[in-house]
Amino acid sequence: MPAFAAFGLVMGLSQVANAAEVTRVASSFDQDFNGNTFDLHFGVSYDFDFKKAAIMREWGAGGQNRLARDLIYRQFRHTVTPMLEIGLWHDLSVYVSLPVVVSDNRNYEFDQEEGSDCIFPEGTNSNYTPGTATCVNKYNSTSIRDGIIPRDGFDAFETGNPYGQFTDVSPDRIFRAPTRRGLDQIHVGMKIGILNQERKSHLPNWLLGLEGRFAIGKPMTMSRDIQTSDPAGNHRVGRGMHELGVWTALSRRYRFLDPFFGAHWRYAFRAGDTNFENYGGAQGKSEPQSETGAYFGAEIVPWENKAQKKKVSIILQGSAVLHYNGRGYSEVWELLADSPALVGDVSPGQGADCARGVAMAYASANPMDPSGYLDAANDASGGCVAFSGITTLQDYGTFGLNASLNFHMGPYARLNFGADLSTDTRHYLTAASRGDGDRAGDPEIVDPDTVDVNPVRRDVVDNVGRRYAVDDVFNVQGYMNFVLTF
Repeated sequence: MPAFAAFGLVMGLSQVANAAEVTRVASSFDQDFNGNTFDLHFGVSYDFDFKKAAIMREWGAGGQNRLARDLIYRQFRHTVTPMLEIGLWHDLSVYVSLPVVVSDNRNYEFDQEEGSDCIFPEGTNSNYTPGTATCVNKYNSTSIRDGIIPRDGFDAFETGNPYGQFTDVSPDRIFRAPTRRGLDQIHVGMKIGILNQERKSHLPNWLLGLEGRFAIGKPMTMSRDIQTSDPAGNHRVGRGMHELGVWTALSRRYRFLDPFFGAHWRYAFRAGDTNFENYGGAQGKSEPQSETGAYFGAEIVPWENKAQKKKVSIILQGSAVLHYNGRGYSEVWELLADSPALVGDVSPGQGADCARGVAMAYASANPMDPSGYLDAANDASGGCVAFSGITTLQDYGTFGLNASLNFHMGPYARLNFGADLSTDTRHYLTAASRGDGDRAGDPEIVDPDTVDVNPVRRDVVDNVGRRYAVDDVFNVQGYMNFVLTF
């Protein structure tokens, strides 16, 4: 930090234009405007994310198909992000940021949100009759029923005996994922100020930006075989995907009010080291989901001392984002990854069909041998691979509200902290298509066990009547940003 301060003093300290935070830009060699020779912004942010969601499951029975309660998902993530922005010319800068995940924990419990009013199956409640259960335990969980989760759950924190920690009928938790930390992507970009209100008072501030988010961390994986050697992939956070996009932001100050608007689009694609496999054939989607979105809001300034470059402001913002056309690490990916119920053949119609039943039977009979199911299935049929957990996702939207306090502590330091609340629209997490009937036989029918079949499809979770969905998503992000503007 002292080195950055000395560098700023030598080159000439900047005084950032009086614009909303969304249209802040470093501007160098701009002495006639701000008396600044070289402009550099350095900052660091801390984010805490908590996410809770209801994991639901389609369940078809008696000629009816409905979404049934199954699990409650919780995630806790801490992230520290250093950021550097360097002015290249008048209202033109490049920037880089590096999100570092300090810890990421996820766990699942049976959906028992009714609390003391819960009615469980199997006569555990005096007023229970068949079909009237309102909460979930081991007797009516569809994930247990299909063998996706072991009957006594899985706890990655207990490496000595991960399969024997949740033996009660209604435990508080049924699956706990390992702690993850590290790097996923590095964000780099360029922004240019097309318009500047302080240069021409009748115009707004308008920025255009180009941004790339590049995978630098190895992709995360999930293995249940942790009793002899806990795999490194179990503790990574990388997704193995790059993103390229454009964004824009506008603001215009009206006395104590500074309304703003922004929009972005990012196209996502597989990195070289990735688990977003493209097996060809009738797979269809292989790339990660892309996204586009917009936000709008206002910065309200109840107090300001322009002479000393001090300001206190309140920022209120709403946002909407569309996630579309791809696959991803969903809220259930760790449940599905390495599950014997999801073992399969990624080259359908080109060899022996994977003996999934053998894998399931072996896993049930040998709970202390978590990797043996794959060998057993391959001994019976060949062509079997473990499931990565990445699934084809239905398009969905995210809607958020943000409130924060912003402090300009003189011309060179800014502090911002606040909270962001968001939710996702209900969407299916396992939505792989059946395949492509044009590849063999009748183009109107996807023939089983042929090249028509989508190699990443798993009927146990992708069939209508068995698909996973997420609903009642509640995501809160608390954050603090500190920026020095040299």
